[in-house]
Amino acid sequence: MRYSLLSLFVLLFICACQPVADENSVKNPENNTRIKADIVEANGELASSKTAVISPPNVKNQWQYKITYLPPEGSEAIKDQPIIRFDTSQLTQKLMVKNGELKTKQKTLENTRLTNDAELERLKLELAQANMEKDKAYRKWNKSNGLESNLETNQLALEHEIAKNEARRLDRSLDKTIESNRINIAIEENNVSRLQTEVNQIQNGIQRMTILAPKSGIVIYKTDHQGNKVSVGDSVWMGRQLLGLPSLDSMIVKAEILEADAGKVSIGQNVKIVLDAAPERIFKGYVSVLGQIFRRKSLDQPNIIFDAEITITEPDSELMRPGMAARLKISLTKPSVEKVIAEAVPISTILASTATTSKKDIQK
Repeated sequence: MRYSLLSLFVLLFICACQPVADENSVKNPENNTRIKADIVEANGELASSKTAVISPPNVKNQWQYKITYLPPEGSEAIKDQPIIRFDTSQLTQKLMVKNGELKTKQKTLENTRLTNDAELERLKLELAQANMEKDKAYRKWNKSNGLESNLETNQLALEHEIAKNEARRLDRSLDKTIESNRINIAIEENNVSRLQTEVNQIQNGIQRMTILAPKSGIVIYKTDHQGNKVSVGDSVWMGRQLLGLPSLDSMIVKAEILEADAGKVSIGQNVKIVLDAAPERIFKGYVSVLGQIFRRKSLDQPNIIFDAEITITEPDSELMRPGMAARLKISLTKPSVEKVIAEAVPISTILASTATTSKKDIQK
């Protein structure tokens, strides 16, 4: 009995001294012991590698936009259907003002043309009358040569010269008036064209304040640098990303790797992915993109992290949605030569080749 108790005590002592198997350890096939696996654990968030981003439109002299319509987040957007609308009251008011200015300038142009035409007709009549007077004075002066006294002849010659100078003056005045009218008409036409362009720009801007979905997809609200999402009634600045339409068949994981583990991760490494929304399923992927810089995780969490992207080889478009939390296990273990050969050449081929060689040796 004493020896049995002693043996039991020694057995318990030996078992207590054995190391506890780690969940990330693997079994060594050579000596049947467990060794630590090369794994880096990280967290991440699902995203789409192909996402159409919706931002405020580029409208001239418009820097701030007030949202009047948004579809619910997670709803299905249909291509070429409205996905977001902005307030157009300011643009509508501008359009009314510009339309009023345009009508005024169009009326001014019309009046200028009528006035110019009337002025030209008056000058043409005066010129025609002056030419008639010039011809009349010339005939009188020409008939008086040798018939009238020198005094009367000189008087008729003077009247002819005066009539001729008046006709020249009116002819030059007509040319100047035609050129002046041409310039005035060009100025007024330019004013009308400029205002018409401004009206067209405002009308185009009003149309662009309703954005159509460039593709069908799930509506995802984008967050700003403080993590805030937009809502109806918000005023946003030009250039801000408001909505996203991701393609669910091209999903990735935006991973955040701790600074201490960043040097172990490289492109092409295999990754096991578990979603918090479906912990019973394990998805496979690989490291496809590595970030270029280290950064702080957030203002509240000063941990230094390194960004990476994990491509999911077989995404589930029915389950996966952008923004889902994911837990990652990045495999750092390099495959052995035997494993590479086994994966590259099927074992059946190796056995068949070995059997053929042995048979030839026996025949020899």
